[in-house]
Amino acid sequence: MKESDIRPADLFQKYLDMSAADAEAYFGASERIDIFCPACENAKSTSAFDKWGFHYLTCYECNTLYQSPRPPQADFSRFYQDSPSSRYWAQTFFPTVAEARREKLFKPKVEEIANLCKKDNFVPNVIADIGAGYGLLLEEWRRRFPETHTIAIEPNLDMAAICRSKNIEVFECFAEEAKGLYGKVDLIVGLEIIEHVHDPFLFVTRLKKLMKTGGHILLTGLTIDGFDIQVLWEKSKSISPPHHINFMSVKGFEILFSRAGFKNIQVFTPGKLDVDIVKNTTRDIPGILDNNRFIKTLLGRQQETSAAFQKFLSENQLSSHCWIWAEK
Repeated sequence: MKESDIRPADLFQKYLDMSAADAEAYFGASERIDIFCPACENAKSTSAFDKWGFHYLTCYECNTLYQSPRPPQADFSRFYQDSPSSRYWAQTFFPTVAEARREKLFKPKVEEIANLCKKDNFVPNVIADIGAGYGLLLEEWRRRFPETHTIAIEPNLDMAAICRSKNIEVFECFAEEAKGLYGKVDLIVGLEIIEHVHDPFLFVTRLKKLMKTGGHILLTGLTIDGFDIQVLWEKSKSISPPHHINFMSVKGFEILFSRAGFKNIQVFTPGKLDVDIVKNTTRDIPGILDNNRFIKTLLGRQQETSAAFQKFLSENQLSSHCWIWAEK
């Protein structure tokens, strides 16, 4: 899989440009407050960088990267409901790549999640997808396990309607507001969402309330420990406020889920795109690796070397794509 398979360069760059404009339009006048590390609650941090009017800090204790001072939740809610970049993602970008993502991302994820369930002798009867979008994961899960009851938690009006059209039960709200599901879900899945949320601890603890005792949760997201983010830093396209404001470290994810009361916490980094992302960025920003001679040499080697290096990253918790699997 290549980055271009799921993020065509021209469409993705337009989305980023729109996000940068929205950052000023929706948050320029925000009254912001300083926050502690969203993973471990440590108050000590060091300044990392500014991007599009948002300041980022690095936690002194767990190395999580996070945005602070942070605008209020209401500003983010308005942004996700109304902003041009959010509409562009839902109405233009995602429909263009939906089927490619089904094949490249969602079908393999269903198999991988099924394998995790099998290893734990866990059979979910009710599965909820947080930020379900077009319902692709739930569709594929139902094809694999047709007896499972599928629930989409999706606040976007248009996407919620699409999920309903596929006979998926829908809660048209943010996950923190889905009180009608308390104690009813066996398996919760939240793909690429925790980097967006205003308060990760509140988010994770509310998800735990939706779960039955013995239920499992899989969250995926971006980790600051990942190769491409560490190399590219503030120039990484993954760091795109106001969308992405939390970049937990592997240690930070472990602490966060432990604080929330989960058990049997496992963190994986099965990502496949770190090397390709860095290569693509060197094409887009010539000279970005001039001070990283070893990485330039590595990326210039044959494809077999790049593939072997990506495998090394994935197997050693050094890819930026992270999975957290835990039990209530």
